[in-house]
Amino acid sequence: MNKISVISGGTSGLGLEIAELLVLAGKNVLILGRNSEKLAVASERLRKSVKNNLAEALCCNIGKEEDVLKAGEYLKQNNLSVDYLYNNAGLGLFTGAETTTSEMIDHVFEANLKGMILLTSEILRQTPDEEELTIVNIMSTSALIGRAEETIYCAAKWGARGYTEALRTELKGTRRNIIAVYPGGMKTDFWKIIGKDKNISSFMEPAAVAIKIVNAVLDSDKMLVTDITINRKS
Repeated sequence: MNKISVISGGTSGLGLEIAELLVLAGKNVLILGRNSEKLAVASERLRKSVKNNLAEALCCNIGKEEDVLKAGEYLKQNNLSVDYLYNNAGLGLFTGAETTTSEMIDHVFEANLKGMILLTSEILRQTPDEEELTIVNIMSTSALIGRAEETIYCAAKWGARGYTEALRTELKGTRRNIIAVYPGGMKTDFWKIIGKDKNISSFMEPAAVAIKIVNAVLDSDKMLVTDITINRKS
């Protein structure tokens, strides 16, 4: 079976930067995203860096179980075994606590927590016990500290953090490595998408954050970094 790295939320921002670094490092890569047009553009960019490796893209909403199962089937049909899973997909929402609705909760939790759990579970099922698998859960510093007008977002991210810690405990002693990543604010479309009027000029470049993450993850054959917090200098 061919080894491959899977990156959710791989069509732009941090996910795409991670995917490009992995392709340049000679890794086979599969990016997942919900928007087929963005996937096509991202895939074209990645394939410019391909040598003898793969850069594939698959339309997949990881918050939908049927999509995740199709992704698992895609891996089986193409004789691919995941060695690195980057759970990077996410979605923000900034609003006062009094405005919370059931729809808001479902929307944010699906993208930030439910999708992580569903995709991780499917990849674990697909990976033979004797093969090593590194799961990189990319969350946010909002998983470490509560913030005003981020009640739903923080709740989802804290849930993702709890899931990560419990998963690490459950898989201790196996060939599964769990790495938790907590990046601070980055210059991405994240802020534009959520319509947040925020000055992000001092925020981190996603390419620079990606380098920190990928270097730490790929160096794990020598030692394992379990938790990474990345903040900009004040």
